[in-house]
Amino acid sequence: MKNKLIITSLIGLAALFGVVAVSCGSKKIEVSSTPVSSSIPSDNPCVKVFIENSGSMDGYMCDGSQLKDAVYDYVSDLNRNTNTTQLYYINSQIIPYKSNLTSYIKALNPASFHKAGGNTANTDLGSIIASVLETVNDTTVAIFVSDCILDLPAKDAQKFLTNCEIRIKDEVINAQKRVPNLGVEILKLASDFNGKYFYPNGSVEMLKDVKRPYYIWIFGNKNNLAKLNAAVPLSQLTKYDLSGIVAFSNQSAVPYDIFNNALTGKTIVSSHGDYHVTIQADFSTTLQPDGIVQDKGNYTFNNSTIIVEGVYPISDQKSKYSHFIKFTIPKGTTIAQDCLTFHAPKLPSWVSESNDETGTNIKENLNKTTGIKYLIQGVADAYKNEKISTTFNFNVKRK
Repeated sequence: MKNKLIITSLIGLAALFGVVAVSCGSKKIEVSSTPVSSSIPSDNPCVKVFIENSGSMDGYMCDGSQLKDAVYDYVSDLNRNTNTTQLYYINSQIIPYKSNLTSYIKALNPASFHKAGGNTANTDLGSIIASVLETVNDTTVAIFVSDCILDLPAKDAQKFLTNCEIRIKDEVINAQKRVPNLGVEILKLASDFNGKYFYPNGSVEMLKDVKRPYYIWIFGNKNNLAKLNAAVPLSQLTKYDLSGIVAFSNQSAVPYDIFNNALTGKTIVSSHGDYHVTIQADFSTTLQPDGIVQDKGNYTFNNSTIIVEGVYPISDQKSKYSHFIKFTIPKGTTIAQDCLTFHAPKLPSWVSESNDETGTNIKENLNKTTGIKYLIQGVADAYKNEKISTTFNFNVKRK
């Protein structure tokens, strides 16, 4: 005989369900549900693009630079889905760029960088990120492009790095007060580099025909970021040596539906006493990349006998859902209600692997960035209380 199951996503409300213990060996089971609406806005956001124009960025402005191509490609695609797109340079001050995107990219060269103004000699990344965050609100997304190299002092470098981490945490927390649904995405990419590398002791080394990392930071209301990510997936930047993504947001209420197959719809048919359930869900507002969403290790049930079989992307571009989750309620499981939790992930390994602690031997650390893990850890510290990305609560009863 067939069993019916309807899954409910009621974030944080599992305690409201009546507890009637039902063995999933029963012939039919059924759950009433309250759908969760999408929080993605219909209106397009404004986007502001900031490229750091300090001296350490000059080497990325060489002919054939993938940085320029990546920014041009990505921002031009975003432009179809924005209210307005505003362009800036940034160092010790924010410098508006008055022409269009094509001219902005063509003008990315050392001469125009220094002509634009501001202090291009020294970089205070804490102050720069604070300035970028101040431009963000519930209708404005900010994109910041930088090599993110911290200028270490000759003495007390570790204290300096720790202070940078705390500064970034504090700035993100201040922004969260203005934008409660603030989301942050940080991307690591690589580009050709021909130019000067500045050592902490003041010496300079010329690098020629090498690849160096740089980073794109995206700040905004997570619902706006989800909207832009759906229109222009960050995975499109893979062709520009995208090698890492880390994202942060508060807990989301994720829209979902349950689907077994075209013949039985929401009816779950027992297979040797087990019940195999498929949920379609839109994970976009969690901001987590596919690799994190698909990692079964990021999911737990209250009842440890229920098994997550797999999480898979939905390829149909017309679907309102991003992934489907398959899980099994084993034969003999006694269950009245349960909760599937998608946990906020730990920092990915690429963050620490990309970090150069001293900045003193660039040729052995071409793929690393001085102090990057402290900047990203500062963001993580601002979200340390966000342990859960989303939950799926469901209540089971005998029909």
